[in-house]
Amino acid sequence: MSTSFTPTSTSTHHTKHHSRWSDKQSKVLGHLAEEFTLSTAQLEHLATAFIGQMQSGLAGDQKSSDLAMIPTFVSGRPDGHERGSYLALDLGGTNLRVCLITLKGNNDLESNSKAFKVSDHLQEAHISELMDFIAISIKEFITSEHISAKIVEHPSDSETLELGFTFSFPVTQTAIDAGMLLRWTKGFNCPGAVGNDIVQLLQEALNRNEVNVHVAALVNDTVGTLLAHSYKHPNTFIGAIFGTGTNGAYVEDTRSIKTMSTPTADEMIINIEWGNFDKDKRFLPVTIFDNKLDRESINPGVHVFEKMISGMYLGEITRNILLHLIDQRLLFDGTSSTKLNTHWSFETKYMSQIENDNSATLIPIAQILEQELGIYLNTQVDREIVKFVCQLVGKRAARLSAMATAAVIRKGLSVEGRLAGHGYPLKLSEGDHVFGAGVNKHGTMVRERTDSAVDHRDNVQPIHVGIDGSVFEHYPHFEEHMVEGLTELLGSRSKDIVALGIAR
Repeated sequence: MSTSFTPTSTSTHHTKHHSRWSDKQSKVLGHLAEEFTLSTAQLEHLATAFIGQMQSGLAGDQKSSDLAMIPTFVSGRPDGHERGSYLALDLGGTNLRVCLITLKGNNDLESNSKAFKVSDHLQEAHISELMDFIAISIKEFITSEHISAKIVEHPSDSETLELGFTFSFPVTQTAIDAGMLLRWTKGFNCPGAVGNDIVQLLQEALNRNEVNVHVAALVNDTVGTLLAHSYKHPNTFIGAIFGTGTNGAYVEDTRSIKTMSTPTADEMIINIEWGNFDKDKRFLPVTIFDNKLDRESINPGVHVFEKMISGMYLGEITRNILLHLIDQRLLFDGTSSTKLNTHWSFETKYMSQIENDNSATLIPIAQILEQELGIYLNTQVDREIVKFVCQLVGKRAARLSAMATAAVIRKGLSVEGRLAGHGYPLKLSEGDHVFGAGVNKHGTMVRERTDSAVDHRDNVQPIHVGIDGSVFEHYPHFEEHMVEGLTELLGSRSKDIVALGIAR
């Protein structure tokens, strides 16, 4: 006797088909759904832990925090009136981008860029080889675009071009133009870099290759995302990356940054490095599939949070689950393939394509399984199961992303936070169901009744969250599931107040 398992309880967007799954398939997939479905209570527990680690990191207590909470020495945000042309460099993963950014004022800007592929070899070569490649790429861009000191903003007495360097890896920043690499992530492992000033390494390569460029500023990619979004939306509070990797940055009151002795500004952008949240797995609901991925990665034991929500890893989690089902003869009649048995062969882009298939017979999924993975024996039930697994992994990633975003907003609403005193009608903690919770400038909790005659909708500026990354932009229903999670954690009014937007 067989029963029908309908995944409506675990995913808003589930397969619409009614093929009958066996009792064992239903049981195992139901257990999987329980493991990967995060309740509101679980998100609340994680958010509380996240805020606690933020506070410990700001206090310099690294024994109690996995979050580096790095001061960036970037104080203030653009308001959209700035003008000028600037060179920018972005090293964020497998692509290097060299850009010419023109700020036009009136919240308008133009970007002209060229991408250079960073080969697998360069990702593990000595740092001097990688930096030489970057220097030569910059030189090629400058030459091809006919860029001179007359075009790009620079000191009046200098013919050297000034460059902003967006470096998407964990760095302890000691000045606006200096920072020591803490560790590599996202598949990079170049010797000679960790513990050294990344700006100095690039400047030496530029000098070595006779490129007339001075690295004027080091900016984390998440900080860059926040600043870029601020140019169009001045009330931007958070910058976040949901792509190959993940990270967040936000605007903190300098009084809260205990690691800085003499702050010279009221606010400063903090690079959270949230991909490393809970590396000891005390709070995150990791599964055997997450543990397997972590153990087999090039950096086991760190960036556990990133490995649960980032584009580099989601496909591998899914592959581990599919093999688990195959081993129990619950999928593809127990048959795998050389490709599916290969680490990292199931790419996250396949998950996006699979979730986008809403056809009656799921033939597009069959084409992916056959053409990309060599799985030629697949029934409609198999294809439904594959889609269901992708939905579980993708939705969990979005809800964890919402948790981190909500936690940072709650931190901003705290006594010394930059959002305090504005009367945002948002939940501050678990069990806080009173409409209109907030903290005033004196540090006193203020609450407004749900029947208050005051309507905040027209009186409160939205809290803008600038987001970059292919997962947020392209993964089906990712933004929708993030909004659901934010609503659960921050209350129903968060849909009016928290504005998620693409920051390119």
